[in-house]
Amino acid sequence: MYKEFIKQKINKEKFHPGIIGFFINYNFLIRKSIRSTIKNNAHKLNGSLLDFGCGTKPYKKLFVNVKEYIGVDYKIEGREQNYNEVDKFYDGKKIPFENERFDSLLCTEVLEHVFNIDELLKEFNRVLKKNGTALITTPFMWEEHEMPYDFARYTTPALKHLYQKNGFKVVDNFKTGNYIEVIFQFNLNYIKNILPDNKNVRQVFLIPFIVFFNFFGVLFSLLLPIDTTAYFNNVFVLEKIE
Repeated sequence: MYKEFIKQKINKEKFHPGIIGFFINYNFLIRKSIRSTIKNNAHKLNGSLLDFGCGTKPYKKLFVNVKEYIGVDYKIEGREQNYNEVDKFYDGKKIPFENERFDSLLCTEVLEHVFNIDELLKEFNRVLKKNGTALITTPFMWEEHEMPYDFARYTTPALKHLYQKNGFKVVDNFKTGNYIEVIFQFNLNYIKNILPDNKNVRQVFLIPFIVFFNFFGVLFSLLLPIDTTAYFNNVFVLEKIE
């Protein structure tokens, strides 16, 4: 019972890092900025929402205006333990819902795993109602992950072009993180990557480095001038117009 509580608390801190996450989450800097931006824009999504690439639906509770929350994800060998929250599976070609089924769409940290991005964005457009809203986040400065299914990084102008090309109007866009946070996050990533593969051993060795890099990453971001030519994520709020 106690072990299960600890496990749930740690899993929550992965996507919703707080005080505990500051000490144990080696992705604290990037996750706190992504979570904050999603929370600040969650009110813009309502009605029936499609969470594409939903995983465990970590941000579901942030969308208080939503009446229906449906998750779609890829089925990838070796990730079966993460499929408990998935309602439907994407076959790589077609999202398994009829035209104009959803009022809103959420897609976080997924487009870098897609080769056929134009086809997927056309599918987003198809399943969204006219004037429906999409909230999409994509990484810019981040290490390779979920290999071998990590295919691309996109700049802000590239994403803007892709979205407009596929029938969306850009309502707003944001960058999460900044140059200083990227530097400290990547230093911590390096330490993590050279430590032993055993998760428990690695976590123990990482704790002092996590505290050090998180503390000074946050501190120097507050004290020094902000430069966003390097940043963690692009966040776009889109409206379907075609």
